[in-house]
Amino acid sequence: MKNQKRTLISCAMLEDEVNHILEKTHLTLPVIWIDRGLHNRPENLNQLLQEHINQLQNQDEILLTFGLCGNGTAGLVSPNTMLRLPKFDDCINMLACRQPRTERKQTQKDALYLTRGWTLDHEGILQQYKMLSETYDEETRNFILQTLYNGYHTLTVLDTGCYDLPPVEQYADTAATFLGFDRKTVPGNITTLEHLITGTQDSNILTLAPGEKIHQMLFEC
Repeated sequence: MKNQKRTLISCAMLEDEVNHILEKTHLTLPVIWIDRGLHNRPENLNQLLQEHINQLQNQDEILLTFGLCGNGTAGLVSPNTMLRLPKFDDCINMLACRQPRTERKQTQKDALYLTRGWTLDHEGILQQYKMLSETYDEETRNFILQTLYNGYHTLTVLDTGCYDLPPVEQYADTAATFLGFDRKTVPGNITTLEHLITGTQDSNILTLAPGEKIHQMLFEC
């Protein structure tokens, strides 16, 4: 890895975790930050990521912190440069991963997950609550929230050890009260992300040769 030209393309949702790893490992790595809101618009995310990949063909290696992300990475290809990315459906599954990994899905079906990055999203739960409260009456607001979060019953904070936990737990407590959810805090896991950044071999990281396309089947365990 010494003297290799490497660039990281990362979702801003993972800014705390990426910066923590870079500081911990004393690595100097160029990072292109992608707006956190694009995870809700996979087609736009795909287009932007491909544009950045095309512009980085002078690198030895391009690193993505994105998993499959609602097919936001499906079809991406790096013509002349190796591409590496986490073998997870999304970054929440990566951060929630239990080691050793025995199955593809790492999250609970009825749980919503938060890190500090999610609390900063303009579409975060409390941000949505505020916007809906300013726009609609209480009954309509509550109906919209129930529709948005139907099927979920728990709000879980992932403690990745990369941010100040109490403010995030306070955010989650307030949001859980508004939604009528249970609330939990569980340990997060940044091992795969750290291995991606440091170039460490890891079965949870996909390595694609130049010209090889990302496709859904690669993410099967």
